[in-house]
Amino acid sequence: MSLTYDNLKIYPYELVRLSDLSMKKQINEHTRLRFTGIVSEEKKDSYVEMTEANTPVELYQVDEDGGSKPLFRGMALSIEINVVRGVYYVEVEAVSHTYLMDVKQKTRSFQNVHITIPDMLKQIGADYPGLDVMDEATGGAKLSRFALQYNETDWEFLRRMASRYHTSLMPASQFDKPKFYFGIYEGDAAVRMEQVNYIVRKRVEPFRYFTENEMAKVIEDDFITYEIETDRVLELGSHVFFKGKSLFVCEAYTAMTDGIVQHHYVLCSHKGLRQKAYDNENLIGASIHGRVIGVAGDKVKVHFEFDPEQNIEEARWFRYSSMYTAEGSTGWYVMPEIGDPVTVYFPGSKEEEGIAGGAARQQTRTGENDKLNNPEVKIFRTPYGKEIMLAPDEVVITGKEGAIYIRLNEQEGIHIASSKNISITADGDITMNAAKKVVLSAGSEMNLSCKGSQLHLGGHASLTGATVNSN
Repeated sequence: MSLTYDNLKIYPYELVRLSDLSMKKQINEHTRLRFTGIVSEEKKDSYVEMTEANTPVELYQVDEDGGSKPLFRGMALSIEINVVRGVYYVEVEAVSHTYLMDVKQKTRSFQNVHITIPDMLKQIGADYPGLDVMDEATGGAKLSRFALQYNETDWEFLRRMASRYHTSLMPASQFDKPKFYFGIYEGDAAVRMEQVNYIVRKRVEPFRYFTENEMAKVIEDDFITYEIETDRVLELGSHVFFKGKSLFVCEAYTAMTDGIVQHHYVLCSHKGLRQKAYDNENLIGASIHGRVIGVAGDKVKVHFEFDPEQNIEEARWFRYSSMYTAEGSTGWYVMPEIGDPVTVYFPGSKEEEGIAGGAARQQTRTGENDKLNNPEVKIFRTPYGKEIMLAPDEVVITGKEGAIYIRLNEQEGIHIASSKNISITADGDITMNAAKKVVLSAGSEMNLSCKGSQLHLGGHASLTGATVNSN
């Protein structure tokens, strides 16, 4: 039986006659519907006014018994009215509800590599009421690798995540809410196809790629596809038994030409659905800001600025790049403190290649007590008050500010100050020379001792020894 435009019903538009229609379903892509039809003069303006961003558009195929089956349920993307010789034509473009996931670009990290794919899908899907997504690829496996969604829509990100498993996203456009499969949904019982028109093709390029680059266990016949024409309604992933082979629908096209409706399906083997793994090219050269939440060895854990929160235990360790570090025990080892700002630089498109490094100082307030208001003064300081300051005329090493420090000044010389004891110890000699004088003073007493001889000064002088010579 040939299908005609009478077998198609489109809502919410009442058409006098359907002139043209095309619908395309592909894995990894949103289903798109375009149609043109004649409308009455009374309806021409109301259709444009009533069509809004979330206006549902539905297409049904009606059989000879009056039963109907949904071919498409989505939302309007555009509408226009054309007038040709007094006849009003409406042109509508619609897209499946999965399009809602492909509008807003987002940036967020998934640092917990132990999260399962279903849990990740649930977390992402929380932004879309009524979303139904099923994991058909991993069997509930863990993420295993750090993932960063960077300037990607949720659809783009999930499509890239699916490529890690060499699979794809499969939209289900016959429902009134966003629904798709993470992986290839294998339909129920196989549909047997016989006596249909078909075209057979072989795709050699993907076969060469997978055998040369990924050592995949595939053969050339895995990439043979069949394009068939039938009146039957099939969905992406539908299981079809054709030419003695178990095949699956990977593409579906519906078109109406000269009033006749035709369904075309591309069938391929399950291995022929294998997808290339790819990365996020937008990530190349990106520097992302965050704060340190953990430090160990030469690595840090980072809470990225765009993530609302980050569990320390689940955070990823990033290598921290200092100014110079040798392979052995030499070099410059200065790690940031908890809470310090850092940037994570991504030299390539892989998230795992991120390297943490220093970030620009965010505090811009200056004043008399701001140590960073003079570019001629170089300061190395820890959060614990330890500091090395190099000024044009002096060097100051501070153990406790205002209490324990050594000052080497061009004009005043060397000044050692301590609120605690000062101990000088040498295995060899200690030599003190002065061109003019040496002054030693103490508040209560002074003692000099050597091999049983002792000089004590404490209000009176006392000199003791085995032999005392006085001249």
